[in-house]
Amino acid sequence: MARQGFSIETFYFLKWKFFYQKKDVKNLRLKLNEKGEFCLSVPKLYPLEKVKIFLAKNEAWLDKTWIQFQNKIPQENEVYFLGKKYTLRIDENLSKTRITKNEIQSPSRQNFQEFLKTNARIIFSFYLKKWSKKTKLNYTHLSIKKMKTRWGSCNTKKAYINLNLRLLEKSLKAIEYVILHELSHIKFANHSKEFYEFLHFYMSDYTHREKEFKP
Repeated sequence: MARQGFSIETFYFLKWKFFYQKKDVKNLRLKLNEKGEFCLSVPKLYPLEKVKIFLAKNEAWLDKTWIQFQNKIPQENEVYFLGKKYTLRIDENLSKTRITKNEIQSPSRQNFQEFLKTNARIIFSFYLKKWSKKTKLNYTHLSIKKMKTRWGSCNTKKAYINLNLRLLEKSLKAIEYVILHELSHIKFANHSKEFYEFLHFYMSDYTHREKEFKP
């Protein structure tokens, strides 16, 4: 998709979020991908208002397709949020994701993912600003995404900080440790003795916090 030079954009309509691309296609195309996202391929000169008219006419199909997708996946499962285990319960009658004593209740898995992304941005940014101020190390960009093998990384030349969305599964102390760890790489590119001395100076209990990431 990127090679074609068409960017992916989004809009909200009815009760869903739609992802769309303007393409060299003759007809409007709509599908639900494996992530549960409604995706549109839109002819280049096709106005967005006409797209919405098309979607309104096909609202019954959208409802049916979404229900079929939801029925294919478990409606309840265990998730971790800020170090605590919850049961994730999907309830389409809810308007937004909410946390009770032992449950996270959400109208959809997509809404739950949006909830995680919003909270990740708030929490990660808070700790980055806190430790940037204390260490006098300035980052230029924060990227949050799911990563398979890393909890975080740092582009030392550009001062970019990359953090794994799954960090939200860990406690706040563990999250704070990873953020200071990656921020410290702006000053020390590798895991040298000086790097760990610097880390210990600002967070003397970092080895204890680090244990949360070990099997």
